Order: sequence, then structure tokens, then C-alpha cells
Amino acid sequence: MPNSVAPVFNLTSTHATVLRDEVAERTTPHEIFTRESSLNGKVAMVTMPTSRLVFVRYGGNVIVEAPPTGDRVVATIPLGPMGVSHDDHVKPEKHTSGFLLSPTNVTVMNPDPWAGALIIASDQEKLRAQKIKVLGDSQTKNSRLGTDSDLGMTAGNQWLTHTCRSLWCLASAIPAETPALVVENFLQVMEDNLLNALILAVENSTAPSTVDGHRGRIIIDWIDTHFREPLTVADLAAAVALSVRQLQVCVQEKFSMTPIELLRDVRLSKLHSALLTSDSHQCTVASIMYSVGFTHLGRTSQIYRQKYGESPSHTLKRSMHG
Repeated sequence: MPNSVAPVFNLTSTHATVLRDEVAERTTPHEIFTRESSLNGKVAMVTMPTSRLVFVRYGGNVIVEAPPTGDRVVATIPLGPMGVSHDDHVKPEKHTSGFLLSPTNVTVMNPDPWAGALIIASDQEKLRAQKIKVLGDSQTKNSRLGTDSDLGMTAGNQWLTHTCRSLWCLASAIPAETPALVVENFLQVMEDNLLNALILAVENSTAPSTVDGHRGRIIIDWIDTHFREPLTVADLAAAVALSVRQLQVCVQEKFSMTPIELLRDVRLSKLHSALLTSDSHQCTVASIMYSVGFTHLGRTSQIYRQKYGESPSHTLKRSMHG
């Protein structure tokens, strides 16, 4: 399996125009105003199949002014306090969690000079297709995403903020020697999770209908068959004929966890069994982790130790073939 470069691209610059152009090309046009003669800025990004998650830190006091985004849906996730206003004459409000850039008004932002922010952008067509996976056909008719710039302190907003920050940390920690196919699978799942979180944050849909009592068993059986694949929540929902929202409710009711946590739990169990039955002279911990669907080896080792009280390498050493 060929090696790949790390999935995060990094650029540093002291020039506001360079930072602006790098971010604008991948998210939405905007202007930067500063009285500083020189900045200590950084732009980094993860390129997914059809979208990008961008990090920007200006390293100096700046004002960012973004015109109406129109058909683009653009969310900003502050990593430090950020002043935000949708009117030049209104005092900015401090934001510490995600918000949408306005599709109809100018958005003025005063980001933390050193903490920076994450930005995720997509278009209406892509999100509309994703929305069908998340909410089902009945709630996608005659709808337009991203028309409300104030997400508010909703559970969906908090989930978007958490998802963006967590996935950014995971992507940033993937080493360059990670196999290319593993990185590709991770980026597909990452994009699906980010778009799901974005949709759930901006939609105020009705509560999902209840599902039948046998669905929990169907979900487990399907995961048990497909756990090796690079699964997304949308994949699982489609396989058991539920919307993503219904799947989340069902899994929470039946297993007291999220779909991602359930999938991870099944994979951990498969990993444990594989480590106990593998030949430690012929197999590595990394190869076994990849074979059961995990992509982030460091994080997987941590949660494995939390569940089983020992490291994966220790389990492999005491396997029946060790």
C-alpha cells in the first residue's frame, strides 16, 4: 500500500493579501483590513473529496469583511473569542462557537489574533443532496440552506463546533507515513461528518418519528458485516432505511451512544479479537488496526487502553500465536 503525504497543507505569511487570497480561493471572497505593518499569519487546510476545511490565524489585529455569500454556505468556527457583526454600524457580538456568514448581508469579523478559526464551505447542490441523507426526502422540498446567519446556542451548533474542532485535530495528527488509501478513506468519512454537522446545525426540522423496536438489531447486524469499510453515518442510515436524524435517535435510545461511538465500539471489539488471534511475528498492530477500519492509530490506541486496560501491542504479544 503506497505512502502519502500528511493530509494537512500549511502556509505561513506576513502579508495580509497572501492570507486573504489563500482563504478566499477555498471558502468565500472577503477583505482584510489591518493597521499592522506585518502579520505572523498561517493558513492550513484539509482537502476532502468535494470541500475543504480551512484554518486561518492572522497573528495580528485584523478586521475581516465578507460580502453576502449567496448560494455558498460558509460556517466559521472560532478557536478563540471573535467579534461578529452583520452591520458595520452595530457593535460586534462575541462568539466562541460556530456561526454562518450571512447569505444576504455583509459579515464583519474581528478574530482572535493567535487562536485563529476554522472555516467550512459548501454549495447548495452538495448540501441539498447531503440533506436527503440526513433528514430524509420529506424535509428537503422547497428548502434553502444557510439563510439564517445566527445559529444560536443550539445542540446542532454545539455539535458543529465540536465536530469541526475534533476532526481538525485528528487530521492534523495523521503522520505522513500513513498509507494513502487509509488517508483517502478518512477524508471521505471526515467530509460526510462535517456536512452532516453543518446541515443539522442550520436546520430546524421537526423531531424525527420513532422507529420500530427491531431496528437496533438490524443496525448491529449491518455494522458487524461492514465494519471494515470506510463507513459514514449517512452510509449506515441508508443501509437501515433511516434518515441520519432518525438513526441518531434510535442508537441513542437502544445503546445510549451516538452512531459513531457504536461503530467505534464494534471495531474495538473486532480489534481485540484480532489481536488475540494473530501471529505477533507476522502481523503489526498498525496492519490489524487498518484491517478493522481504524485510521488514526494514536487515538485508537488510547481508547483501546481505556476499554481493555492494556495497549494493543501488549494484547498482540500475549496472543495465542505470540
